[in-house]
Amino acid sequence: MSTLPILLRRFQAADGRARGILVDARSYAPSIAASVYEASLSRRCRSPNTLYHALSSAQLLLSWACEAGFDIERRILNGLSLELQEIEAFAHWLDGYCRGSAAALTRSGINTYNAHLAGAQRMVAWFVDRYCDSSQTTLPRGVFLDALQESSKRAWKSQRIKGSFDPIAPDLSDDDISAIETFLHNAATCERPERRWVRAYLIWRLAIEFGLRIGEILALRVEDCPSRTDPAFRIVRIDGRDGEQDPRGVYAPRPKSLGRELAPILSNSVFPRLVIDYMADHRVKKMRRAGGHVIWRPVMSHPYLLVDDGGDPLSVFTTRNLAKSIEENTGVRFTWHLARHAFFNRAYAAAASVQDPTQRSIRLNDLIYWGGWCNPSSLDCYVRRARMKRARTGLAIWNGLNRWEALG
Repeated sequence: MSTLPILLRRFQAADGRARGILVDARSYAPSIAASVYEASLSRRCRSPNTLYHALSSAQLLLSWACEAGFDIERRILNGLSLELQEIEAFAHWLDGYCRGSAAALTRSGINTYNAHLAGAQRMVAWFVDRYCDSSQTTLPRGVFLDALQESSKRAWKSQRIKGSFDPIAPDLSDDDISAIETFLHNAATCERPERRWVRAYLIWRLAIEFGLRIGEILALRVEDCPSRTDPAFRIVRIDGRDGEQDPRGVYAPRPKSLGRELAPILSNSVFPRLVIDYMADHRVKKMRRAGGHVIWRPVMSHPYLLVDDGGDPLSVFTTRNLAKSIEENTGVRFTWHLARHAFFNRAYAAAASVQDPTQRSIRLNDLIYWGGWCNPSSLDCYVRRARMKRARTGLAIWNGLNRWEALG
């Protein structure tokens, strides 16, 4: 992908909120329209990622207009929508951007294309709603805008790439899980373990035992962790947090799932011992005495559980590098989110296998709570994987043990 003529810069405002600005790549002049749009978004979006994704779509729309010599700023600031031909031109440009050097868009590329197309549509519609001049019509403004937006919506929808994609949750095999567990356990419990492997093992067990997202793990505070008298982890949603700003700024993890309390369910769980040992021995900060001697002290200026070698809250970037190192050392294709999928694939299979319908329904509802989901449809990707596995097993049994006499 080539460099875009419009750049997106992220920063943290004085009040701690994540903000963004779109600027010309050559002059660094800010986009007036994008700044107006961002001001509204930043007030409404608690999640920096939601803001960033919306501004990314705006960046692409403005970049296309810049390359095409089209004054989109004047157009949308006057509350005017894009014509079908202009939407088609942007869609063609966006297809090439998402495809890159590939011959055709992949499934992931199609999802990205459709997401950015929808994001650009929302931006244009936002300006039309606020700045459109309806004085030349006898219709009430609301009726006029509804008709205008509906017509525009059809034009944007016509450029979507259609496809029937029912995602199936990826998985780790039991052999893959065993390989990762063996490697990380050995690396974390040897005589003089590297601190990164101690951290990695704790993250791994949180992900594989509880199905936690990496953002939820990095957002854990000491007060959220189990003790010898209370075995539950508390996952707290971003809008349920008070207190000091996260020192990771705009890159701070902000759990989007519903808050919940989860206690270990495995008989061979490593919790709460693992987290207690980590806090005692490894949640420490390097300090240098007057004579130059280095010591480690559990003195932190923040409440977060996982820390880097300097005692600062662990970053998302560092955990990505940890995942790459695990993959390199085990030969298993790995991301932290794969561990979450591995947990829920097995949890769903266990819940669905309960024979009593009432108990099965209760278990599945419990699973929705466990995952922090608002919508039961979030389980669908695990349902589809379980169905796929049953189909494969069924066909294997049919072909292996039974004979269809009518077919000879």
